[in-house]
Amino acid sequence: MFKSARLFSILRVMHDQAVTTKLGRVERRKAMTRTKLLAAARSLFASQGFEQTTIRDIAAEADIALGGFYNYFPTKDDVLAALLEETLTEQLRLLTLRQEGIDDAAERVSIAHRHLVAATREDSDWGWLLVRLDLDHHIVDSVLRGPATRDLRLGVKSGRFSVANQLLALRASAGALLAVVQGGLRGEFTAKDDSAHAEGVLRSFGVAPQDAAEVARRPLPPLPDDAAG
Repeated sequence: MFKSARLFSILRVMHDQAVTTKLGRVERRKAMTRTKLLAAARSLFASQGFEQTTIRDIAAEADIALGGFYNYFPTKDDVLAALLEETLTEQLRLLTLRQEGIDDAAERVSIAHRHLVAATREDSDWGWLLVRLDLDHHIVDSVLRGPATRDLRLGVKSGRFSVANQLLALRASAGALLAVVQGGLRGEFTAKDDSAHAEGVLRSFGVAPQDAAEVARRPLPPLPDDAAG
């Protein structure tokens, strides 16, 4: 009786382990497929635009059956939402690392704009995605709105900034950011122009010209070696 019970217990553990292993493989396969779909959508949205890209295009680019697409995303809008959440959240994480230990509101704003412009230069697909979809409000709301609002309020409170309308100032700076990103992707600007953009934003926030120029040209803090997520 004891031996039978023990054997049953061992068999049950083996069964549970086998099920767990199988589920692990299934989940990994699902994750890989979802990643392929997002990568395909990202490339297509950037190259030909959101409206022109169909679900069939995305499935074909990812080498996945059309019906399989709907196992992961109900609509094309859901793909876009997931893509934006993933890319913008990652950029916010990296930006936060660059700003760590920086108390000057002006320098924090300069770092934010220079980091985002550099990020789109290094990843042109992401840059074109932002430009083609005209996502100025998404940039503000998903990436800059919270941190930028805090930095702007800090600057106003300390006397570093002087703006008539904080929301308008943030919207205007986001619009300028998109314009510089687009110009950079078209080859109109290079890395040396990032500081000029940051200087312009700081001056629009009320920072004196000479001070804005000095802050905008401070070395951009490097990312830690282990920053890759």
